[in-house]
Amino acid sequence: MAWNCDETRFILYVPGSTAQNGGQQGWAMYDGTTYAFIKFLDINPGDVEQFYWDHADPATLRYIDNHSSGSTNLADLTAINVETGAKTIIHSFLPNGLPPGCPSGTQGVRCGYPFALGVNAQGQRIWGLGAFGTNVPNVSGELGMWVFGFNEATGAFTLYDQSIVPQPQARGSTPFPSVSGKFFIWNAAVGLNSQPTTQSAVLDASTGKLVRWVNFDTNEHCDTAMDASGNDLLVGSQFSRNTGGNGNVIVCNLNTGAVSNDVGESSGWGYPTTGSLSGSTAWKNPSWVVTGMTGNIYGTGSNGVASPGSNGNSGPTANPCTILDQELMITNLTSGVTWRIAHHRSTGNYSNASQSNYWAQPNVTFSTSGTRILFNSDWGDGDPSNPVVNPNAAVDTYVLILPSYA
Repeated sequence: MAWNCDETRFILYVPGSTAQNGGQQGWAMYDGTTYAFIKFLDINPGDVEQFYWDHADPATLRYIDNHSSGSTNLADLTAINVETGAKTIIHSFLPNGLPPGCPSGTQGVRCGYPFALGVNAQGQRIWGLGAFGTNVPNVSGELGMWVFGFNEATGAFTLYDQSIVPQPQARGSTPFPSVSGKFFIWNAAVGLNSQPTTQSAVLDASTGKLVRWVNFDTNEHCDTAMDASGNDLLVGSQFSRNTGGNGNVIVCNLNTGAVSNDVGESSGWGYPTTGSLSGSTAWKNPSWVVTGMTGNIYGTGSNGVASPGSNGNSGPTANPCTILDQELMITNLTSGVTWRIAHHRSTGNYSNASQSNYWAQPNVTFSTSGTRILFNSDWGDGDPSNPVVNPNAAVDTYVLILPSYA
């Protein structure tokens, strides 16, 4: 959620590995109209992406600040005025504000994936959180989290049915809220023996009880969304499923459990390209999702003829012609219409490279209105006419402005 509610500001993260020589690392705020750098923000979220703009006040940003005071660990849900720098603590989870049953000795609190908040019919913000620390064991090699839901307005916690969602959970399987705030979604790929990993649980946001299982694997890159009728959706790529169920834009209706294939095998697009990321942060225009795909950076099929799924030639190509490889596309989640809109030209996060640059993966973020898209790229290491794979390439962020009819 890079842009604020009126698109006058947006935030980019500057990692130390890609900062200019001697440059500062951290969360940089820019003018949403001129794109001019304004300042670095004094924030400390639980992960790079875990900051959240207010839906009404363009100056207010929320995050969970994990820090210590002497020997005391603190975890404060904090609101900052990005213009003045003034901070307000909304709720202190540590040392004494965690839900009942949470293990003692926890050291911090963070959100799950995807990085989205729910906002219910009363306008109350719903968070999907987990507490971590030495008394919460790791799960399947991932940071272990004692997971719970939180209503910011009322201070009420949601404790999940442990016959469905056992404690603890891996960081990547922390339940997260739907856009409407009515549901939490749990990725069943870790720690559940009775269900296949291609399913996820939809839980009531108030009671934590199971509403239904859905045939959607949230262990893949995905996002929460909503269609024009107000149905909560999951949208993203799905791999290694039954024939026809694979694709780069698979949509699951959380209200009914129905799954549709907008861009994939059964809709005529073929098996999904790899390195696919979905973004549906246009909450003022919620029926749209943007997808960025790395795929095969070699870009051509046999003898230069486009052939989806082929290995192509022996090096990156200046003119990819295999459909969806290195592409950005937008999909309307109500009508299913898809527009292929650009090549991102980023080669450094190619999955088969001996060394890969994480920061060069094609993350895609809609503006609030859905009229602009942020994406990052190493631009084939600078010369798209002679692209290479360079794990140390500089990575820049670009703004793609959509035509008005989109």
